[in-house]
Amino acid sequence: MKFTYRWAQRPLEGYTIKRGLGHGGFGEVYFALSDGGKEVALKLVRGHTETELRGIANCLNLKHPHLVHLYDLRKDSQGDYWLVMEYIHGEPLSSVLNHTPRGLPEAQARQWFLEAARAVAYLHDHGVVHRDIKPANIFIENGSVKLGDYGLSKSVAISQHNQSTNVGTIHYMAPEIAGGSYSKQVDVYACGVMLYEMLTGDVPFRGETWNEIAMRHQTDLPDLTKVPEPYRPILERALDKKATRRFNDLNEMIREVEAIGRAAPAIDALSRTQPSASVLPRPPEPPPTRVGLNGHSPTAPVTPAPGWRKKVSELAGSLALTPFAAVPVAGAWALYNQSLDWTKLGPLFLLIVLLTWAVVIACKTAEGTPRRHPSRWRMAWIGVFIGVAAFWLDGWTFPKVMLSGAADVPREESYLRGMIQAEPGTMRTLGGYVLYFALALGLLRWWHTADPRRNERFSLFPMLAAGFWGAILLMLGKWFPMLPGWVALTLIGAAGAIQLVSPWAPPPPKPRRLRRLVEMITAR
Repeated sequence: MKFTYRWAQRPLEGYTIKRGLGHGGFGEVYFALSDGGKEVALKLVRGHTETELRGIANCLNLKHPHLVHLYDLRKDSQGDYWLVMEYIHGEPLSSVLNHTPRGLPEAQARQWFLEAARAVAYLHDHGVVHRDIKPANIFIENGSVKLGDYGLSKSVAISQHNQSTNVGTIHYMAPEIAGGSYSKQVDVYACGVMLYEMLTGDVPFRGETWNEIAMRHQTDLPDLTKVPEPYRPILERALDKKATRRFNDLNEMIREVEAIGRAAPAIDALSRTQPSASVLPRPPEPPPTRVGLNGHSPTAPVTPAPGWRKKVSELAGSLALTPFAAVPVAGAWALYNQSLDWTKLGPLFLLIVLLTWAVVIACKTAEGTPRRHPSRWRMAWIGVFIGVAAFWLDGWTFPKVMLSGAADVPREESYLRGMIQAEPGTMRTLGGYVLYFALALGLLRWWHTADPRRNERFSLFPMLAAGFWGAILLMLGKWFPMLPGWVALTLIGAAGAIQLVSPWAPPPPKPRRLRRLVEMITAR
């Protein structure tokens, strides 16, 4: 990380740089000492506009016990603006969460959340929307919370036409930001995401790319089963896709969380005074609710996950279509070789079918699980069985088990004192097939080709990727001796066939501003 200024430099009159602290969306942050010896944080503000400078000036006089204090906004001899801030002797909440992957203790999470939420509510009361609520902007000092990076936030009254690219971090970004809405409801949503992370150790939505995470904020529901039960209705409302159905303001959300804290001691006292056998059974929970993008009432029941009947029906249809989907690759290979040699064409066709069936079955059985796709180890074990099938389809004979042994078999093909015997080259070839397909299925992300939520019904990219890595594995000749070249074609054919036979649900139309939003964030 390269900083513009180094130790002992004085870009701003009255302050001496000691070290760089980090880079932000608007510039660089330094630890510095004033001429009087006061420790401060200096933020070099870049890419600013007059609107943003006025917003910073509006925040200079805000004072709250859980806000990082802003001292001054000054201009140096180069024409750059510097924000002079309080220096916090502590660590960001993001570092604390990195050390607690299962989340914070409930009481501590509640206390720190309430302190941060009160600071955000104070900003809202003074007409300021933070827009970048996240653990990296919350600092822990002497066991207390301080919210920072609000000096570059936006006033509620500022026109949306003057909004800058400082719109938050994708994991904490409310769905309506993609449409250009930056009301205080985006902070309510981000606070809900942060409370979820503090209680569970993870954010509610993850993905392979920025686009995928943004789309999951638009369409998916958070998994609230990981959250302690009293917090579920709070997070369900705070993380609602529709801003008007969230809490009216953070003060309302704060009261709900405070009520949980007041109820906890009473429950503990009751459990100490009454024997466990006298505790009444818990009444059944009401069915969870789901809020869709079409504006349905929050009381509408959740659409249940696909039942086993639907899974079996979809799986049966996919398995039945697989032989037809394997024909194009096998036919193209036959035309290329200008022959119908069934000793080569048959194994290619059957292996594409088997490989497609194996991946489709593995992915379908993983639906509804927290991971939502089979693990790489499971795929590698499937590759072992595919390798054994490929060995047999290529015409090789399996080693024989001879309990009494035999003397007419060469020593190099006799194992366990003659109990396992094989023709020359059998064991090396069997090991090559098994290792080849175990690596091919374990390393590549086959579940993307069978994901019903994939972006396109059919794409050539998975086939090209499968062919590339299949060829790379074949080049490792010392690992895969005597393997025919058509085994790489089976990977290509399966990558195409899986897409053709797997169910596909077209993704909802992306908001017009979503792509531009992701590009703006990536540019930061």
